[in-house]
Amino acid sequence: MTESTNRVRALPGDAADDDFDLPDLCARPQCRKEFRQSVGRGRKANYCSETCRRLADRDYKRAKATVEHFEKLARRSRYDVLAFGRSADELGEPESPELVLRAAQDALSRAGAVLRFVGGDADERLVDELVALRDGVTPLVRQAQAG
Repeated sequence: MTESTNRVRALPGDAADDDFDLPDLCARPQCRKEFRQSVGRGRKANYCSETCRRLADRDYKRAKATVEHFEKLARRSRYDVLAFGRSADELGEPESPELVLRAAQDALSRAGAVLRFVGGDADERLVDELVALRDGVTPLVRQAQAG
């Protein structure tokens, strides 16, 4: 056999033709340097270098920590406002889910206390309604606590 018969030809549309590079931009906002992106198989690169990937990860963690810090400060400030006896509604701000859940927990505790100390002269229908309300809301509050 001659050398020409042993050679395998690449046909148009073969996988070998699918591997080529395209220009792309680094996903790190501070960089945005152009780099070559392979169009073949495998995971696509988002960053121009490993250094940019690490820096982007560090920046993400810092930004996330900053948001968590200021959310904590905002929660603390909301509690301070509530300590003055005013609700967030009076201030024109929506109440946070944590505050709504806490208010529901407090209301359930008060309802439970009323039911424990209700006297024999209480209207049975009112007591039954309070029990039904407590029993209906308790699973929702527990579900919100778990979630």
